[in-house]
Amino acid sequence: MRASRHLSILGLIAVAAVLFLFEQTRDVPLSQTYGAIPSLVHRAWAALADGRMNALVAQAFSRLVTALFLHGDIEHILYNMVFLWAFGYLVSQHLGQWWALAVFFVCGVCGNIVQVLLNAESMAPIIGASGAVCGFEGVYLGLALRWQLPDPDVWPLAHPIPPLQLGAFAVIGFLGDIYFLTDQTQHIAYGAHVGGFLSGLAIAAVVTTIYPTAAAYERAGRR
Repeated sequence: MRASRHLSILGLIAVAAVLFLFEQTRDVPLSQTYGAIPSLVHRAWAALADGRMNALVAQAFSRLVTALFLHGDIEHILYNMVFLWAFGYLVSQHLGQWWALAVFFVCGVCGNIVQVLLNAESMAPIIGASGAVCGFEGVYLGLALRWQLPDPDVWPLAHPIPPLQLGAFAVIGFLGDIYFLTDQTQHIAYGAHVGGFLSGLAIAAVVTTIYPTAAAYERAGRR
């Protein structure tokens, strides 16, 4: 597939990289300003439920999106970007780059919401694209279970492997997230991982219900 078909994924990686370099070179921490702080989001939701909508409420909700582009250290961003490229590429390949872009934001926000619900009073900001990455994994697994997909051939895979074998890797990661879900000592947003993965599975379930085969999806001109 032409590289231009993956510009949305490359763009997401570029934005995350630029913001990370900006933080590191300017020594300007962005997590407190743009990270998803559970207590702030929780209070914003309570205000919205009471019919109060203002700039502060909107800003608190916007953190669910901006947090996706922030990362704590070099290991954090490298790990996320490698998996974002691999699974984002595959979802872009099968659904199209603009649907892949939608998956990134929907699954990333859903993951952050789950993490907020699990730690509603926390003041520690949630940052990182992990929820969105897990969403891509969930979408790919869901597609692999219903559609006949070609063997994935994408960096950093050394060689093409069966789709369900790659999907099994995502399942193992998901089970690990479930196991560590209540572990608050590692400062890892396992709830975001779980929420992202499950929302990705839900998206794949809807897509494969409407389009039972990859050919039907292509005939509808969705790619």
